[in-house]
Amino acid sequence: MPYSFGARLIEERDRLGLTQGDICESTGINRKTQFAYERDHRYPDAGYLMTLLKQGFDVSYMLSGERPPRYGTVHEDLLCNVLVAVDTGLSRAGRSLDAARKAKLVALLYQTSSETGQVDPIVVQKAIDLLS
Repeated sequence: MPYSFGARLIEERDRLGLTQGDICESTGINRKTQFAYERDHRYPDAGYLMTLLKQGFDVSYMLSGERPPRYGTVHEDLLCNVLVAVDTGLSRAGRSLDAARKAKLVALLYQTSSETGQVDPIVVQKAIDLLS
């Protein structure tokens, strides 16, 4: 992972297939300024960063050096609770699901539960009943 802002700026520019000239044209800065940003001799203002953001640059990564998880954060305890609730609900209903359908059910219930952080057994049962 590039550790400096300038290195991350270059990385993002390359990822998007842009040249220094492309950035200069869209942001209105000159090449000398762009070069200074990429070499960490100067740091850009918010207007420059907003223009890059609109072009698809991951400005948060450029500033922090950290990319967010691609699909968001998975809370393991909540996921475990969803799995237990699904298995319990299926067992009580005398049902079983193939892996693909069970995965879809778990994903749906996880998304629903992630808003509150709690698994609602009534919602689990209704979701299982819909599969019948």
